[in-house]
Amino acid sequence: MKIDLAAYKEHYHDKDGKFVDNWQKGIRTLPFTSNPTSAIDKSGGLAGATGAFFRMFEDDDVQAIEDFRKTEILVKSFLVEKCNMNEGQADEFIKMLRDIMLVNGTLNVTDIAFLKYIPLVPDDDLISDKNRKKYRAGQTKIANFLFSMTAEDFAISNQDSKNIFTHLLKDAMVSNISGLGKKKEVEEKYYILPYVKKSFDEDLNWLLKQDTTAIVRYIHLLLHFYACYAVLQVLPNLSYKKLDTSEPTKYYFILKSEKVSVTHDAIEKWKEILPKQHLDKIFGRSQALDILNCILGGNIGFYKDCIELLSQTPFKENKENCEELLRLYQEEKRKVFNNRKSESASMDEISTSVDSYNEFVYKLEQLCRGLQSPSYIYRMRKKVIDLLSMRFLQLRRGNYILVMDNEMLVFMIAMLTKNKRTKLEDLYKRFVEYGIVFNRSSRIAIEAYLLKLNLLDRKSDSGEAQYVKVIL
Repeated sequence: MKIDLAAYKEHYHDKDGKFVDNWQKGIRTLPFTSNPTSAIDKSGGLAGATGAFFRMFEDDDVQAIEDFRKTEILVKSFLVEKCNMNEGQADEFIKMLRDIMLVNGTLNVTDIAFLKYIPLVPDDDLISDKNRKKYRAGQTKIANFLFSMTAEDFAISNQDSKNIFTHLLKDAMVSNISGLGKKKEVEEKYYILPYVKKSFDEDLNWLLKQDTTAIVRYIHLLLHFYACYAVLQVLPNLSYKKLDTSEPTKYYFILKSEKVSVTHDAIEKWKEILPKQHLDKIFGRSQALDILNCILGGNIGFYKDCIELLSQTPFKENKENCEELLRLYQEEKRKVFNNRKSESASMDEISTSVDSYNEFVYKLEQLCRGLQSPSYIYRMRKKVIDLLSMRFLQLRRGNYILVMDNEMLVFMIAMLTKNKRTKLEDLYKRFVEYGIVFNRSSRIAIEAYLLKLNLLDRKSDSGEAQYVKVIL
Protein backbone atom coordinates (compact mmCIF):
# COMPACT_ATOMS: atom_id res chain seq x y z
CA MET A 1 0.00 0.00 0.00
CA LYS A 2 1.34 3.41 -0.97
CA ILE A 3 1.84 5.87 1.87
CA ASP A 4 -0.55 8.81 1.53
CA LEU A 5 1.61 11.81 2.36
CA ALA A 6 -1.26 14.13 1.41
CA ALA A 7 -3.36 12.68 4.26
CA TYR A 8 -0.68 13.64 6.76
CA LYS A 9 -0.51 17.16 5.35
CA GLU A 10 -4.28 17.46 5.50
CA HIS A 11 -4.79 16.19 9.05
CA TYR A 12 -1.76 17.83 10.62
CA HIS A 13 -1.95 21.28 9.02
CA ASP A 14 -4.52 24.05 9.09
CA LYS A 15 -6.02 25.65 5.97
CA ASP A 16 -2.99 27.97 5.75
CA GLY A 17 -0.55 25.07 5.78
CA LYS A 18 0.63 25.66 9.36
CA PHE A 19 1.49 22.56 11.40
CA VAL A 20 -1.16 21.64 14.00
CA ASP A 21 -0.30 19.33 16.91
CA ASN A 22 -3.27 17.05 16.39
CA TRP A 23 -4.09 13.79 18.13
CA GLN A 24 -6.35 10.86 17.26
CA LYS A 25 -7.24 11.98 13.75
CA GLY A 26 -6.30 8.68 12.06
CA ILE A 27 -7.33 6.34 14.88
CA ARG A 28 -9.02 6.86 18.25
CA THR A 29 -7.68 4.54 20.92
CA LEU A 30 -8.13 6.41 24.22
CA PRO A 31 -11.29 8.18 25.49
CA PHE A 32 -9.44 11.36 26.43
CA THR A 33 -8.54 14.68 24.87
CA SER A 34 -5.15 16.36 24.94
CA ASN A 35 -6.66 19.51 26.44
CA PRO A 36 -8.38 20.23 29.78
CA THR A 37 -11.88 20.66 28.30
CA SER A 38 -12.97 17.18 29.41
CA ALA A 39 -12.55 15.30 32.68
CA ILE A 40 -13.35 11.98 34.34
CA ASP A 41 -12.78 11.51 38.07
CA LYS A 42 -14.39 10.38 41.32
CA SER A 43 -16.38 13.61 41.72
CA GLY A 44 -18.25 13.02 38.46
CA GLY A 45 -18.36 9.22 38.63
CA LEU A 46 -19.24 7.13 35.56
CA ALA A 47 -23.01 6.84 35.92
CA GLY A 48 -23.43 9.54 33.27
CA ALA A 49 -21.60 7.38 30.76
CA THR A 50 -24.05 4.54 31.50
CA GLY A 51 -26.99 6.81 30.72
CA ALA A 52 -25.42 8.06 27.50
CA PHE A 53 -24.48 4.49 26.50
CA PHE A 54 -28.11 3.35 26.73
CA ARG A 55 -29.40 6.42 24.90
CA MET A 56 -27.18 5.48 21.98
CA PHE A 57 -29.29 2.38 21.33
CA GLU A 58 -32.47 4.39 20.93
CA ASP A 59 -33.91 5.02 17.46
CA ASP A 60 -35.39 8.29 18.74
CA ASP A 61 -33.50 11.03 20.52
CA VAL A 62 -34.04 10.68 24.26
CA GLN A 63 -33.60 13.51 26.71
CA ALA A 64 -31.84 12.72 29.98
CA ILE A 65 -33.47 13.85 33.20
CA GLU A 66 -31.25 16.74 34.22
CA ASP A 67 -33.77 18.53 36.42
CA PHE A 68 -36.57 16.42 37.89
CA ARG A 69 -38.89 19.35 38.51
CA LYS A 70 -38.63 20.40 34.87
CA THR A 71 -39.27 16.78 33.87
CA GLU A 72 -42.49 16.76 35.90
CA ILE A 73 -43.69 19.90 34.13
CA LEU A 74 -42.70 18.47 30.75
CA VAL A 75 -44.48 15.14 31.35
CA LYS A 76 -47.64 16.75 32.72
CA SER A 77 -47.85 19.05 29.70
CA PHE A 78 -47.52 16.03 27.39
CA LEU A 79 -50.22 14.08 29.24
CA VAL A 80 -52.69 16.95 29.18
CA GLU A 81 -52.02 18.25 25.68
CA LYS A 82 -51.15 15.07 23.75
CA CYS A 83 -52.91 12.32 25.72
CA ASN A 84 -56.01 14.34 26.66
CA MET A 85 -55.68 13.54 30.36
CA ASN A 86 -57.49 15.85 32.76
CA GLU A 87 -55.45 17.79 35.31
CA GLY A 88 -56.32 15.43 38.16
CA GLN A 89 -55.23 12.30 36.29
CA ALA A 90 -52.03 13.99 35.16
CA ASP A 91 -51.23 15.03 38.73
CA GLU A 92 -51.72 11.43 39.92
CA PHE A 93 -49.34 10.22 37.20
CA ILE A 94 -46.75 12.82 38.22
CA LYS A 95 -47.07 11.76 41.86
CA MET A 96 -46.45 8.14 40.83
CA LEU A 97 -43.51 9.28 38.68
CA ARG A 98 -41.99 11.09 41.66
CA ASP A 99 -42.49 8.16 44.04
CA ILE A 100 -40.86 5.70 41.66
CA MET A 101 -38.01 7.71 40.16
CA LEU A 102 -36.95 10.14 42.88
CA VAL A 103 -35.39 9.00 46.15
CA ASN A 104 -33.84 11.57 48.50
CA GLY A 105 -33.63 14.02 45.64
CA THR A 106 -31.69 11.59 43.42
CA LEU A 107 -32.85 9.82 40.26
CA ASN A 108 -33.78 6.26 41.18
CA VAL A 109 -33.38 3.68 38.41
CA THR A 110 -35.59 0.64 39.06
CA ASP A 111 -35.92 -0.67 35.51
CA ILE A 112 -33.60 -1.07 32.54
CA ALA A 113 -35.93 1.24 30.61
CA PHE A 114 -34.95 4.07 32.99
CA LEU A 115 -31.17 3.76 32.51
CA LYS A 116 -31.28 6.01 29.45
CA TYR A 117 -32.56 8.90 31.59
CA ILE A 118 -29.44 9.09 33.76
CA PRO A 119 -27.87 12.54 33.13
CA LEU A 120 -24.27 12.99 32.05
CA VAL A 121 -23.50 14.91 35.25
CA PRO A 122 -25.10 14.24 38.66
CA ASP A 123 -27.35 16.93 40.10
CA ASP A 124 -24.79 18.06 42.68
CA ASP A 125 -24.54 21.66 43.86
CA LEU A 126 -20.88 21.07 44.73
CA ILE A 127 -20.00 20.68 41.03
CA SER A 128 -19.21 24.06 39.47
CA ASP A 129 -20.53 25.07 36.04
CA LYS A 130 -16.97 24.88 34.69
CA ASN A 131 -16.46 21.33 35.92
CA ARG A 132 -19.97 20.38 34.80
CA LYS A 133 -18.97 21.14 31.19
CA LYS A 134 -15.78 19.10 31.58
CA TYR A 135 -17.65 16.13 33.03
CA ARG A 136 -20.23 16.25 30.24
CA ALA A 137 -17.46 16.02 27.65
CA GLY A 138 -15.63 13.30 29.58
CA GLN A 139 -18.72 11.15 30.14
CA THR A 140 -19.68 11.41 26.47
CA LYS A 141 -16.23 10.20 25.42
CA ILE A 142 -16.40 7.21 27.79
CA ALA A 143 -19.90 6.39 26.48
CA ASN A 144 -18.65 6.50 22.88
CA PHE A 145 -15.67 4.36 23.88
CA LEU A 146 -18.01 1.74 25.37
CA PHE A 147 -20.46 1.98 22.48
CA SER A 148 -17.58 1.26 20.09
CA MET A 149 -17.14 -2.09 21.83
CA THR A 150 -20.58 -3.30 20.76
CA ALA A 151 -21.20 -5.22 17.56
CA GLU A 152 -22.73 -3.30 14.65
CA ASP A 153 -26.01 -5.22 14.89
CA PHE A 154 -26.16 -5.27 18.68
CA ALA A 155 -29.51 -4.23 20.16
CA ILE A 156 -30.90 -4.09 23.67
CA SER A 157 -34.18 -5.92 23.24
CA ASN A 158 -35.50 -5.38 26.76
CA GLN A 159 -34.66 -1.67 27.04
CA ASP A 160 -38.26 -0.73 26.22
CA SER A 161 -40.57 -2.03 28.93
CA LYS A 162 -44.11 -2.93 27.94
CA ASN A 163 -45.26 -1.03 31.03
CA ILE A 164 -47.65 1.80 30.08
CA PHE A 165 -45.94 4.06 32.62
CA THR A 166 -42.52 3.77 30.97
CA HIS A 167 -43.99 4.20 27.48
CA LEU A 168 -45.76 7.41 28.47
CA LEU A 169 -42.60 8.71 30.09
CA LYS A 170 -40.50 7.95 27.01
CA ASP A 171 -43.04 9.53 24.64
CA ALA A 172 -43.13 12.63 26.79
CA MET A 173 -39.32 12.89 26.90
CA VAL A 174 -38.92 12.31 23.14
CA SER A 175 -41.63 14.80 22.19
CA ASN A 176 -39.85 17.54 24.13
CA ILE A 177 -36.31 16.80 23.02
CA SER A 178 -33.70 19.46 23.75
CA GLY A 179 -30.81 18.22 21.63
CA LEU A 180 -29.20 15.66 23.93
CA GLY A 181 -29.69 12.49 21.94
CA LYS A 182 -28.22 9.91 19.65
CA LYS A 183 -27.05 12.23 16.90
CA LYS A 184 -25.09 14.34 19.36
CA GLU A 185 -23.67 11.56 21.52
CA VAL A 186 -22.56 9.08 18.85
CA GLU A 187 -19.84 11.22 17.35
CA GLU A 188 -16.67 9.26 17.91
CA LYS A 189 -15.86 5.71 16.88
CA TYR A 190 -12.93 4.17 18.76
CA TYR A 191 -10.66 1.34 17.69
CA ILE A 192 -11.17 -1.53 20.14
CA LEU A 193 -8.77 -4.44 20.52
CA PRO A 194 -10.46 -7.58 19.11
CA TYR A 195 -10.28 -9.61 22.33
CA VAL A 196 -11.81 -6.73 24.31
CA LYS A 197 -14.61 -6.36 21.78
CA LYS A 198 -15.33 -10.10 21.80
CA SER A 199 -15.53 -10.47 25.58
CA PHE A 200 -17.57 -7.26 25.95
CA ASP A 201 -20.18 -8.60 23.55
CA GLU A 202 -20.37 -11.89 25.45
CA ASP A 203 -20.48 -10.31 28.91
CA LEU A 204 -22.98 -7.58 28.07
CA ASN A 205 -25.30 -10.13 26.43
CA TRP A 206 -25.00 -12.35 29.49
CA LEU A 207 -25.84 -9.55 31.94
CA LEU A 208 -28.82 -8.35 29.89
CA LYS A 209 -30.30 -11.86 30.16
CA GLN A 210 -30.39 -11.63 33.96
CA ASP A 211 -33.41 -10.36 35.85
CA THR A 212 -34.14 -6.63 35.90
CA THR A 213 -32.88 -6.13 39.45
CA ALA A 214 -29.48 -7.66 38.61
CA ILE A 215 -29.15 -5.64 35.40
CA VAL A 216 -29.89 -2.32 37.09
CA ARG A 217 -27.58 -3.11 40.00
CA TYR A 218 -24.60 -4.42 38.06
CA ILE A 219 -24.60 -2.68 34.67
CA HIS A 220 -22.56 0.18 36.14
CA LEU A 221 -19.92 -2.30 37.33
CA LEU A 222 -19.68 -4.01 33.95
CA LEU A 223 -19.32 -0.75 32.02
CA HIS A 224 -16.89 0.67 34.58
CA PHE A 225 -14.74 -2.45 34.40
CA TYR A 226 -14.63 -2.42 30.61
CA ALA A 227 -13.74 1.28 30.39
CA CYS A 228 -10.73 0.63 32.62
CA TYR A 229 -9.88 -2.78 31.15
CA ALA A 230 -9.80 -1.40 27.61
CA VAL A 231 -7.60 1.56 28.63
CA LEU A 232 -5.19 -0.72 30.50
CA GLN A 233 -4.88 -2.84 27.34
CA VAL A 234 -4.40 0.15 25.00
CA LEU A 235 -1.59 1.80 26.97
CA PRO A 236 1.17 -0.83 26.48
CA ASN A 237 0.17 -1.19 22.81
CA LEU A 238 1.05 2.44 22.20
CA SER A 239 4.70 1.40 22.23
CA TYR A 240 6.46 0.27 19.05
CA LYS A 241 8.13 -2.41 21.19
CA LYS A 242 4.73 -4.11 21.71
CA LEU A 243 3.90 -5.88 18.46
CA ASP A 244 1.61 -8.63 19.76
CA THR A 245 -2.05 -7.64 20.14
CA SER A 246 -3.47 -11.15 20.07
CA GLU A 247 -3.97 -11.52 23.82
CA PRO A 248 -4.34 -9.28 26.89
CA THR A 249 -1.40 -7.71 28.65
CA LYS A 250 -1.31 -9.27 32.12
CA TYR A 251 -1.38 -7.14 35.28
CA TYR A 252 -1.22 -8.33 38.88
CA PHE A 253 -4.14 -7.26 41.08
CA ILE A 254 -4.67 -7.47 44.83
CA LEU A 255 -7.82 -7.31 46.94
CA LYS A 256 -8.46 -3.80 48.21
CA SER A 257 -8.32 -5.07 51.79
CA GLU A 258 -4.82 -6.58 51.39
CA LYS A 259 -1.65 -5.06 52.75
CA VAL A 260 1.39 -5.22 50.48
CA SER A 261 5.10 -4.49 50.54
CA VAL A 262 6.86 -2.31 47.98
CA THR A 263 8.22 -5.47 46.34
CA HIS A 264 4.78 -7.01 45.74
CA ASP A 265 4.18 -8.49 42.29
CA ALA A 266 1.38 -5.98 41.59
CA ILE A 267 3.68 -3.00 42.20
CA GLU A 268 6.57 -4.51 40.28
CA LYS A 269 4.37 -5.44 37.30
CA TRP A 270 2.85 -1.95 37.09
CA LYS A 271 6.36 -0.44 37.02
CA GLU A 272 7.37 -2.91 34.33
CA ILE A 273 4.38 -2.37 32.01
CA LEU A 274 3.54 1.28 32.67
CA PRO A 275 6.57 3.06 34.14
CA LYS A 276 6.27 6.80 34.63
CA GLN A 277 8.28 7.51 31.48
CA HIS A 278 5.73 5.55 29.44
CA LEU A 279 2.76 7.42 30.91
CA ASP A 280 4.60 10.71 30.46
CA LYS A 281 4.77 10.09 26.70
CA ILE A 282 1.16 9.05 26.08
CA PHE A 283 0.54 11.98 23.75
CA GLY A 284 3.68 11.40 21.67
CA ARG A 285 3.15 7.64 21.45
CA SER A 286 -0.48 8.10 20.45
CA GLN A 287 0.42 10.72 17.87
CA ALA A 288 2.95 8.44 16.18
CA LEU A 289 0.37 5.67 15.90
CA ASP A 290 -2.19 8.19 14.71
CA ILE A 291 0.06 9.52 11.93
CA LEU A 292 0.77 5.97 10.83
CA ASN A 293 -2.94 5.21 10.59
CA CYS A 294 -3.54 8.52 8.82
CA ILE A 295 -1.14 7.76 5.96
CA LEU A 296 -2.56 4.23 5.60
CA GLY A 297 -6.21 5.24 5.30
CA GLY A 298 -7.26 5.43 8.93
CA ASN A 299 -8.40 3.05 11.67
CA ILE A 300 -5.97 0.27 10.70
CA GLY A 301 -4.93 -0.66 14.22
CA PHE A 302 -1.79 -0.81 16.34
CA TYR A 303 1.81 -1.18 15.13
CA LYS A 304 1.57 -4.86 14.22
CA ASP A 305 -1.45 -4.21 11.97
CA CYS A 306 0.17 -1.16 10.34
CA ILE A 307 3.49 -2.89 9.66
CA GLU A 308 1.72 -5.91 8.20
CA LEU A 309 -0.21 -3.64 5.83
CA LEU A 310 2.92 -1.70 4.86
CA SER A 311 4.83 -4.92 4.21
CA GLN A 312 2.44 -5.81 1.41
CA THR A 313 4.21 -3.13 -0.67
CA PRO A 314 7.96 -3.31 -1.39
CA PHE A 315 9.76 -0.77 0.80
CA LYS A 316 11.53 0.89 -2.11
CA GLU A 317 8.14 2.05 -3.42
CA ASN A 318 7.47 3.93 -0.18
CA LYS A 319 11.01 4.84 0.90
CA GLU A 320 10.87 8.41 -0.48
CA ASN A 321 7.56 9.21 1.21
CA CYS A 322 8.70 7.60 4.48
CA GLU A 323 11.76 9.81 4.63
CA GLU A 324 9.84 12.90 3.53
CA LEU A 325 7.27 12.44 6.27
CA LEU A 326 9.97 12.07 8.91
CA ARG A 327 11.74 15.14 7.58
CA LEU A 328 8.57 17.22 7.52
CA TYR A 329 7.51 16.24 11.02
CA GLN A 330 10.92 16.86 12.55
CA GLU A 331 11.36 20.18 10.79
CA GLU A 332 7.86 21.50 11.49
CA LYS A 333 7.72 20.35 15.09
CA ARG A 334 11.04 22.03 15.82
CA LYS A 335 9.67 25.26 14.36
CA VAL A 336 6.80 25.01 16.83
CA PHE A 337 9.25 24.86 19.73
CA ASN A 338 11.40 27.65 18.29
CA ASN A 339 8.36 29.93 18.37
CA ARG A 340 7.68 29.20 22.02
CA LYS A 341 9.62 30.85 24.80
CA SER A 342 8.35 28.55 27.54
CA GLU A 343 9.08 25.20 25.84
CA SER A 344 11.91 23.62 23.93
CA ALA A 345 12.55 20.37 22.05
CA SER A 346 13.84 17.61 24.32
CA MET A 347 15.86 15.67 21.74
CA ASP A 348 18.62 16.30 19.26
CA GLU A 349 17.98 16.19 15.53
CA ILE A 350 18.10 12.69 14.07
CA SER A 351 18.74 11.35 10.57
CA THR A 352 15.52 10.78 8.62
CA SER A 353 17.10 8.23 6.29
CA VAL A 354 15.52 4.76 6.67
CA ASP A 355 16.07 1.39 5.00
CA SER A 356 13.02 -0.57 6.17
CA TYR A 357 9.45 -0.14 7.38
CA ASN A 358 10.51 -1.15 10.87
CA GLU A 359 13.14 1.56 10.97
CA PHE A 360 10.63 4.10 9.62
CA VAL A 361 8.04 3.26 12.26
CA TYR A 362 10.67 3.24 15.02
CA LYS A 363 11.95 6.69 14.03
CA LEU A 364 8.44 8.10 13.72
CA GLU A 365 7.67 7.04 17.29
CA GLN A 366 11.06 8.32 18.42
CA LEU A 367 10.37 11.76 16.95
CA CYS A 368 6.82 12.01 18.30
CA ARG A 369 7.96 11.02 21.79
CA GLY A 370 11.04 13.20 21.79
CA LEU A 371 9.30 16.25 20.36
CA GLN A 372 6.22 15.99 22.57
CA SER A 373 5.20 19.24 24.23
CA PRO A 374 6.15 19.15 27.95
CA SER A 375 2.70 20.54 28.83
CA TYR A 376 1.12 17.24 27.77
CA ILE A 377 3.14 15.13 30.21
CA TYR A 378 1.13 15.76 33.39
CA ARG A 379 -2.13 16.40 31.54
CA MET A 380 -2.35 13.03 29.79
CA ARG A 381 -0.95 11.01 32.67
CA LYS A 382 -3.52 12.59 35.01
CA LYS A 383 -6.44 11.63 32.75
CA VAL A 384 -5.38 7.98 32.82
CA ILE A 385 -4.75 7.95 36.57
CA ASP A 386 -8.04 9.75 37.31
CA LEU A 387 -10.07 7.14 35.41
CA LEU A 388 -8.31 4.11 36.87
CA SER A 389 -8.26 5.56 40.40
CA MET A 390 -12.04 5.71 40.52
CA ARG A 391 -12.10 2.03 41.38
CA PHE A 392 -9.02 0.02 40.41
CA LEU A 393 -5.85 2.03 41.05
CA GLN A 394 -4.40 3.08 44.39
CA LEU A 395 -1.25 4.89 45.41
CA ARG A 396 0.43 3.07 48.28
CA ARG A 397 3.76 4.22 49.70
CA GLY A 398 4.36 6.20 46.55
CA ASN A 399 3.69 3.22 44.27
CA TYR A 400 0.69 2.54 42.04
CA ILE A 401 -1.08 -0.76 42.50
CA LEU A 402 -4.18 -2.29 40.89
CA VAL A 403 -6.84 -3.35 43.39
CA MET A 404 -10.23 -5.03 43.31
CA ASP A 405 -12.86 -4.37 45.97
CA ASN A 406 -15.21 -7.06 47.27
CA GLU A 407 -18.22 -5.91 45.25
CA MET A 408 -16.30 -5.96 41.99
CA LEU A 409 -14.71 -9.31 42.87
CA VAL A 410 -18.06 -11.04 43.41
CA PHE A 411 -19.51 -9.50 40.26
CA MET A 412 -16.46 -10.48 38.20
CA ILE A 413 -16.68 -14.08 39.45
CA ALA A 414 -20.35 -14.23 38.44
CA MET A 415 -19.50 -12.74 35.04
CA LEU A 416 -16.52 -15.00 34.36
CA THR A 417 -18.31 -18.18 35.41
CA LYS A 418 -21.66 -17.10 33.90
CA ASN A 419 -23.41 -18.33 37.08
CA LYS A 420 -22.06 -21.87 36.59
CA ARG A 421 -20.32 -23.98 39.25
CA THR A 422 -16.64 -23.66 38.38
CA LYS A 423 -13.39 -25.08 39.69
CA LEU A 424 -11.42 -22.42 41.52
CA GLU A 425 -8.34 -23.10 39.42
CA ASP A 426 -10.40 -22.62 36.25
CA LEU A 427 -11.75 -19.35 37.65
CA TYR A 428 -8.22 -17.99 38.02
CA LYS A 429 -7.52 -19.02 34.42
CA ARG A 430 -10.58 -17.05 33.35
CA PHE A 431 -9.25 -13.99 35.18
CA VAL A 432 -5.98 -14.33 33.26
CA GLU A 433 -7.95 -14.26 30.00
CA TYR A 434 -8.91 -10.72 31.01
CA GLY A 435 -5.34 -9.79 31.88
CA ILE A 436 -5.95 -10.14 35.63
CA VAL A 437 -3.45 -12.15 37.67
CA PHE A 438 -3.49 -12.86 41.43
CA ASN A 439 -0.41 -14.12 43.24
CA ARG A 440 -0.55 -16.73 46.00
CA SER A 441 -1.22 -14.30 48.87
CA SER A 442 -4.05 -12.65 46.94
CA ARG A 443 -5.58 -16.05 46.12
CA ILE A 444 -5.53 -16.96 49.80
CA ALA A 445 -7.32 -13.69 50.60
CA ILE A 446 -9.90 -14.31 47.85
CA GLU A 447 -10.59 -17.85 49.04
CA ALA A 448 -10.96 -16.69 52.65
CA TYR A 449 -13.50 -14.07 51.55
CA LEU A 450 -15.45 -16.56 49.43
CA LEU A 451 -15.55 -19.01 52.34
CA LYS A 452 -16.88 -16.23 54.56
CA LEU A 453 -19.71 -15.66 52.07
CA ASN A 454 -20.31 -19.41 51.79
CA LEU A 455 -19.56 -19.25 48.06
CA LEU A 456 -16.69 -21.72 48.07
CA ASP A 457 -17.35 -25.46 48.10
CA ARG A 458 -14.38 -27.46 49.40
CA LYS A 459 -14.34 -31.17 48.65
CA SER A 460 -11.44 -31.95 50.99
CA ASP A 461 -9.53 -30.45 53.90
CA SER A 462 -6.47 -30.11 51.70
CA GLY A 463 -8.34 -27.63 49.52
CA GLU A 464 -8.26 -29.74 46.39
CA ALA A 465 -11.11 -29.59 43.86
CA GLN A 466 -12.59 -26.36 45.20
CA TYR A 467 -15.60 -24.95 43.40
CA VAL A 468 -17.16 -21.51 43.34
CA LYS A 469 -20.60 -20.40 42.23
CA VAL A 470 -22.03 -16.91 42.30
CA ILE A 471 -25.55 -16.06 41.15
CA LEU A 472 -26.42 -12.39 40.83
